[in-house]
Amino acid sequence: MYKFKNKTFLVYGAGLSGSSAVSFIKNNGGIAYLYDDNKSLSQIQNFEDVKNLNIQTAILSPGVAVLGNKNIELLKKLNIPYESEFSFGIKNAKGKKICVTGTNGKTTTVNILYNLFKSQQKQVFLCGNTDTPITSVCDKTTDDCVLICEVSSFALETANNIEIDACAILNIEKDHISRHQTFENYSNEKYKLASFLKKDNLFVCEENFDTKNINSIIKKYSTKIYSNACAIEDWIYYEDKKILNKKSINLIGEKNLENILCAIIFAKYFGIKNKNIKKTIKNFKPLANRLQFVKKINNVTYINDSKATNPHSTLCALECFKDVVLLLGGSDKGYDFDDIFLSENLPKKIIAFGEVKEKIIACANRFNFQNIYQQDSMKNATQLARKMATSGEVVLLSPACASFDEFKSYKHRGECFCEIVNSFNAKEEM
Repeated sequence: MYKFKNKTFLVYGAGLSGSSAVSFIKNNGGIAYLYDDNKSLSQIQNFEDVKNLNIQTAILSPGVAVLGNKNIELLKKLNIPYESEFSFGIKNAKGKKICVTGTNGKTTTVNILYNLFKSQQKQVFLCGNTDTPITSVCDKTTDDCVLICEVSSFALETANNIEIDACAILNIEKDHISRHQTFENYSNEKYKLASFLKKDNLFVCEENFDTKNINSIIKKYSTKIYSNACAIEDWIYYEDKKILNKKSINLIGEKNLENILCAIIFAKYFGIKNKNIKKTIKNFKPLANRLQFVKKINNVTYINDSKATNPHSTLCALECFKDVVLLLGGSDKGYDFDDIFLSENLPKKIIAFGEVKEKIIACANRFNFQNIYQQDSMKNATQLARKMATSGEVVLLSPACASFDEFKSYKHRGECFCEIVNSFNAKEEM
């Protein structure tokens, strides 16, 4: 109860993670001052006031950028140590700690893992870059529980001096450049996760991961790669034993297959039985906003992949379908769309929308792609797709962009897309 007695913290960021950290600190006898750049949410109106508060540690919400942040510079000047809410939570949680990062696939992988551990009636918590901050479960953890943490580059940016029992780096593609400024900075934040492994514990990565970088991780952090799950023809194997038939999986696409293989490696490492693995994966359904089937109208299929907020994720989605009408656009994250127009799985038609629509149109023109259209909003783009799509085609919302030009989040965007599609009447299409 008095874990933080006589300790004073600054919590920077009043979102879900920051609010959770404040509650955790206060519930354990500490003092927490909350600061947010939105002064209406802030307990401290002027960040300079931290000079007078005897702060021992600052806890940063994932939305707080470090590079170019004058408030972080002040913390450095005052010699006040700071770390992410994720890092702080890991230090104060009990049990086995399994962490997954990567540009794409994190959420699906950790949800599969959560269900796998639950299949053996283990006490397990799913937290991190989800709707459950790690500090919200710390007080519930025990020595024999399992924490499965989805970890973003934002959380890793200020993580330090923690220990974890297993980790995976699923992939690293261009994303969040506006936050990290360079792809190298972004990559290094992801690679950092391996440095927190207890010696020789489980490290998983994709087979096609850049060999030079992986070898440097192994050498630098004295870890090992485990990659003894694979898919051959119709079957998924662990070592030389069949686990389940690929046809029994509800998830589509090679990326999801890689997520499943990663989860199986973790499951076997921690002793989960083959029968539980088979049953859990067969019963696992696609998550909302991730290649989510919405509706079929007059033999046109509508797919919600709103979570695709970078081109690599959209390319993975395009591998899954033929004859696609792609809804592409949103707010700008600072990268180009060349890879989409160079793809072997080029859509039949593209409807560009939102803040980046002109950038997409310019890219299409550079590659002489003719079937390109534009609309101001996602709603108008979806309605145009409804008119343009013919029998057998797929209308795919896989925007390759952030959502903040029109929506609160990618979830909000996906919900709106589903509402629009579900309002369509098949009779009107005939």
